[in-house]
Amino acid sequence: MLIAAVFYVRYRTLPTPRTLSKYFNPCYATARLKPTFISKVNTAVQLILVAASLAAPVFNYADSIYLQILWCLTAFTTAASAYSYYHYGRKTVQVIKGR
Repeated sequence: MLIAAVFYVRYRTLPTPRTLSKYFNPCYATARLKPTFISKVNTAVQLILVAASLAAPVFNYADSIYLQILWCLTAFTTAASAYSYYHYGRKTVQVIKGR
């Protein structure tokens, strides 16, 4: 959903004429996304989950309750992050004028 929202914001903030070369040009910034605190926490938790999941078979804790709690925590922070972008939507996107 977040990626679809970014594509939508990019389309809406691109001045006319809208071309594919302007749309996909990373040097032509039209909006700035301000991440919420929970989204930063979510990113950290997801990275910890990836590292822990990859290390689990090596250190023989694949069935650990702590790993399962980390999975649940990651699911919760992901849902909370999605809700924060939904709730604060317009406050997290700053349109860059004059481009």
